[in-house]
Amino acid sequence: MNILKKLIILSILSFLLVEPVISQDTTGVKKTKQGRKDIKYPNIIKINSLALTFSNISLLYESGILPRLSAGIGVGYKYAGVEPKLLTVNNSRIGVDIGQIQGFSITPDVKYYLKTCDPGLLEGFYAGLYFRYTHYSSDVKFGYVPENSTAEFYRSDIALNEYGVGIQLGYQLMIKERFSIDFLFFGPRFSSYHLGYEFDQTPSQEFLDDLSEHLNEIVDRFGFDYDVNVKKEGNSKASTSFSFANTRFGLSLGYAF
Repeated sequence: MNILKKLIILSILSFLLVEPVISQDTTGVKKTKQGRKDIKYPNIIKINSLALTFSNISLLYESGILPRLSAGIGVGYKYAGVEPKLLTVNNSRIGVDIGQIQGFSITPDVKYYLKTCDPGLLEGFYAGLYFRYTHYSSDVKFGYVPENSTAEFYRSDIALNEYGVGIQLGYQLMIKERFSIDFLFFGPRFSSYHLGYEFDQTPSQEFLDDLSEHLNEIVDRFGFDYDVNVKKEGNSKASTSFSFANTRFGLSLGYAF
């Protein structure tokens, strides 16, 4: 099953999760043409406090469309970071030294609040659907020791792009109708990734083959038996695509207006 089919299937399943609660009992929603005017404070700006611990500034904007229904967008900027330990391979013939990781993310979403005492507030448990685009870049130094041959050393600029779709469950608490605490505790997604390399010299095919095995071992840790194959593009460029599951979570503090 290719990546596009998996994304479509997850989108359909996500809609089926959210749609029944939207179409069920609507007695708590004011049936009026006023729409967004029925929400006391339809706009909320937030900052994800947990993201700061990962050297990531994440700002979110949520706008009420109808009572209990909202749409929003999140923008994140990663200003520093190092390679997560989960991405290291101890038994590889390839030594990897990744520099500072920087990049940004864009996350549009839609939420439906399942139940609230006051339908004019964006408050309570919610279910929703979100999409994710992420771009990260860094520079990498490779030390490669092939069998029965001399060591090879490469430097490369790398760029990682993510395209994902997922579902989210959480709870938003409104304090004095103005201040919000948003607990996003469940946000799995399925993502497609494109990883590009630009080397300082032409890499050997043996190195690219072992780099593919290196990446396969990492991807397999996420539960997907996916064949990662780094292909050369021209003299000094190479790329690969793969997919696996990821997640989204957060604790955001906001102000409604």
